Amino acid sequence: MQLVKWKILESKSKFGMKQLLISFLIIISTFGISAQNVAEQAAKAYQEGDFRDAITLLEGEIKAQKEQGKVSSELYYNLGNAYFRVNEIPLAILNYERAQLYNPGDRDIKHNIEYAQTKIEDKILTADNFFLKMWFEGVRDLLPSNSWAMLSIVFFIFFVGNLFLFFFSAKLVLKKTGFYTGIVLFGLLIFTNVFAYTQKKNVENRDTAIVMAGSAPVVSSPNTTSKELFVLHAGTKVTITKVDGSWYEIEIADGSVGWIQVDKLEII
Repeated sequence: MQLVKWKILESKSKFGMKQLLISFLIIISTFGISAQNVAEQAAKAYQEGDFRDAITLLEGEIKAQKEQGKVSSELYYNLGNAYFRVNEIPLAILNYERAQLYNPGDRDIKHNIEYAQTKIEDKILTADNFFLKMWFEGVRDLLPSNSWAMLSIVFFIFFVGNLFLFFFSAKLVLKKTGFYTGIVLFGLLIFTNVFAYTQKKNVENRDTAIVMAGSAPVVSSPNTTSKELFVLHAGTKVTITKVDGSWYEIEIADGSVGWIQVDKLEII
């Protein structure tokens, strides 16, 4: 497959320079003059093919934002684009995954992750998941935690309004409306709170990682003399289940479990 026909960069996938510049415009409106200058410089460097310069600018801005306690998914998204263009696929996947943490419902990010994964060595089949778990995660990931929290506030306000309708209305039809609508709103209130909480926990816990080493053996116990179970390669995503000194116990998409050295991974 030729990079000239790179699907991620075509307008059909919403991933061309127009989309890149839109992302930077979002950053401009959100983070002020300093971010505006960086965004413009990085966009210009990217457009001119100076991908290394774009990477340097974006990484500097991400570091500055993290120190201020605010992070932009667009910065990680664009950084992933730049890394892809210099053929550093593991770092591209890492930054796309970080972008997805903050904007899980974005289809462009999901598309880029899937496309970048076609460029790595490991092709791991996903284990069958319980239907309700898949449904829960699918709905939850439509919106980031802040959006679910805002919806929760809206549902709570309407729920309180329906409580007043039920307790204080003189008409039976209004009491029934308040009662049944209140039940529905209470259910939605619970769901949106759970979605907001679990989304926030995903960002805070950071229990997933990308293999950065070209070849990383996964062994049966946390020491160098233990039996090798399988080998992972750069760009593969893993879930961290335990920590033991300089070792992580990890699980991959097909359910296989083993131990890998900490320095082989980069936390998402």
